[in-house]
Amino acid sequence: MFKLKKRDNVIIAVSLIVVIVIVCSLVDIYLGIGTLIGGAAVFFGWPALKELHAPFEGAKEESLSFLDTTVLQENFQIPHNLPIPYAVLDIRGRILMYNEKFSELFETAEEAKPFAEQLLKQKDSGEKVLLQICDRFFQGALEPCDIVEENGAIGNVLTMTLVDATEKQLLLQRLEEQQTVAGMIFLDNYEEVVDSLEESRWPILSALIDRKLNQLAQDVDGVIRKLEKDRYFFLLKRGMLSQLKEKKFDILNEIRETSVGEHLPVTVSMGIGIGGNSLDEAMQNAKAAIDLALGRGGDQVVVKEGESYLFYGGKAGEMGRNARIRARVKADALWELMGESSGILVMGHKNGDLDSMGACMGVCAIARAMDKRCTIVMDEIGDGIRRLWDKIQASGSYPNLTIKTPEALKLMDDKTLVIVVDTHRKTMVESPQVLDAAKRIVLFDHHRKSTDAIEQAVLVYHEAYASSTAELITEMIQHIGKRVKLTSIEADALLAGITVDTKNFCVKTGAITFEAAGFLRRNGADSIRVRLLFQNDMDAYKAKATTVRDAELFMGNMAISVCPANVENSTLTAAQAADDLMNVTGIKASFVCCKVGEIVYISARSFGEINVQRIMERLGGGGHLTVSGAQLTGVTLEEAKEKIRTAIQEYLEEEA
Repeated sequence: MFKLKKRDNVIIAVSLIVVIVIVCSLVDIYLGIGTLIGGAAVFFGWPALKELHAPFEGAKEESLSFLDTTVLQENFQIPHNLPIPYAVLDIRGRILMYNEKFSELFETAEEAKPFAEQLLKQKDSGEKVLLQICDRFFQGALEPCDIVEENGAIGNVLTMTLVDATEKQLLLQRLEEQQTVAGMIFLDNYEEVVDSLEESRWPILSALIDRKLNQLAQDVDGVIRKLEKDRYFFLLKRGMLSQLKEKKFDILNEIRETSVGEHLPVTVSMGIGIGGNSLDEAMQNAKAAIDLALGRGGDQVVVKEGESYLFYGGKAGEMGRNARIRARVKADALWELMGESSGILVMGHKNGDLDSMGACMGVCAIARAMDKRCTIVMDEIGDGIRRLWDKIQASGSYPNLTIKTPEALKLMDDKTLVIVVDTHRKTMVESPQVLDAAKRIVLFDHHRKSTDAIEQAVLVYHEAYASSTAELITEMIQHIGKRVKLTSIEADALLAGITVDTKNFCVKTGAITFEAAGFLRRNGADSIRVRLLFQNDMDAYKAKATTVRDAELFMGNMAISVCPANVENSTLTAAQAADDLMNVTGIKASFVCCKVGEIVYISARSFGEINVQRIMERLGGGGHLTVSGAQLTGVTLEEAKEKIRTAIQEYLEEEA
């Protein structure tokens, strides 16, 4: 069409010149001859003049002409016999032209639009993009191309090529599916189950569990071997792992339902490691996965590939174990490490609570028995421990008890022992700088293990079944014996830590918890003094009541509310409001937010049917099955509530 328009212009120009010459000849023959000569000069000389001036004027004026598909077709021909799908796009990604192979792949240009937009986003990277079109795979690429018109105008277009990579991709998938995956299985509470069962039934129970695990291996074409009475090792192909994922590892329920009489339910933990480079890497990932599964309370499966983790199960509460021997071993190791140190620094988590502070006070009591200098690293006194701190200060018995990060760094040397309590996460410690500078670290915690755990500790006592870190430290003091003399303030602090984390001995309370409380009571703790640490003023009490009153129901049984920020210790008030909301009939989980400065704190509670820990982990937090929390920075309260709703929906979809 472009050439036809050009021919029409020529005919019109010649006709116009002829008419002018005839008119001029009628007036004067010489004028007609002159007009004829001038017209001929203009007609034959104009193309040369236009070509001379085109680089300076014409190119810019007509540079956008190639946005017209018709103009493009006249100046750019696609070889229709190209063996690959090929198309031409404008600079905005609109498909202008394509060949037969492209039309075989897409019935209309509109169907190809999403793939063109995907390539357009990656255009500047210079890399080919893998596209899945129906059941085929293509390596797609966009290349810029300049089209020069006869008049010198330049148009910019993009050429889109699609190279079939289906066979290559299917081969890579088959190779990945054939990759060997390593797994470790651990019976969480084997000893406790055996103790609750008649001796004659032990072999029967063991045989039933072995048969179920062997059947599991057979179903996925894997291999399983029993290493010890409660430990197994198995291998399977990665492609078969997807079958277990689809069933959400229902072997957990099958093992739990195994029964040969009246006994505790058997729970199992599995750690599965995927190694992209070697079987040794898969084995290392499997070990890290099983450690994480046990650290999170057991009765679950953790799949680890590289730095990513997938979690399945974990619906049951933490399994309590008879850990007296382990506690005694840890106590002896702690005593030895503290004795070898030049000084001791102890710290809890940011915005410390009574459990964190009580554990720190307990460590200071152990250090005092050894005549070792022990200082608590604390940059700010949190609202949650304000009453306890005032009591410590009023006693006058603890000069220079706390120290800020800069001073702590100056005191540190290679023999300084840093003890971290009530957290195991690098990002949650009171002073990450002190942690990074420490050569020797000891870790005490009771929260379910997260993926960003501190790994360089020389001694770890991490028990998810424990009610609180104060309970673990009290165990240490009990095993060390009469060498440690607790003051009444230290005993109160430890008992307060246990009380606050057990919700007045209602949650996660076992026999060891009551034994620890009894020990503290015998060593000077007073329940009335501890109770006074939890008192609220009238404004805080009204704020808690307002929080409960204004709670909204999400999905019918999830309570979400906001605690007013204009009260002292609003984070503690929010936690108490979350506890109170669980007293409302029909509520399965409660989430209460409060904003302090630029941080939104979230307290989450449940009775176990909803795993609030997994919900809070999606927001960067953690905790326990029934008690958890998170901190969000740079968001409003409404945005925080929306994030909670999204996390709840994702959790429920995963559990469905």
